[in-house]
Amino acid sequence: MASFDSENFLVAADDRGDLVDALVEVADRPGSWLNVEPDVDDSLRSDVSGLFSWFSARGSQVPIGTLVAATGRQPASVGIDHGAGRGAGDHLKEAGVATPAGWELRQDHPKRGLVWERTGASSVGFDGEAVAVLILEATSLLCPLPVEGRWRVGVHTPKG
Repeated sequence: MASFDSENFLVAADDRGDLVDALVEVADRPGSWLNVEPDVDDSLRSDVSGLFSWFSARGSQVPIGTLVAATGRQPASVGIDHGAGRGAGDHLKEAGVATPAGWELRQDHPKRGLVWERTGASSVGFDGEAVAVLILEATSLLCPLPVEGRWRVGVHTPKG
């Protein structure tokens, strides 16, 4: 079983430098991933749990953005798990959320979420700033709860 180093921190919308640095680090380390979710008041959450979640047509209430590093077989990907329902990709476009250059939207599903894949195979030229903006704006817009301008970030990299 693989072993991972994990780091958790908060990032603010107006000071996302640590997030950009973490995105670039993860993009350059196969087997790594990073999760980002709005830092919302936990008492306001009302996720559907247990058996009922299997029959729900939606993902989680508080969106989670994930960057997964490229491997030899798969390109890097950014996913947004959300509970916004159908047409989330269209909603983001209408709100002016841009897909970063070199990325393509591959999935827009009400339960499995949105997935963008990097069209280039290497991490050379990876634009961490553009990916950070995509993740922060998408999770903020797709969150039905008040977003206070902070996000929780979890970075997971293989040990060794």
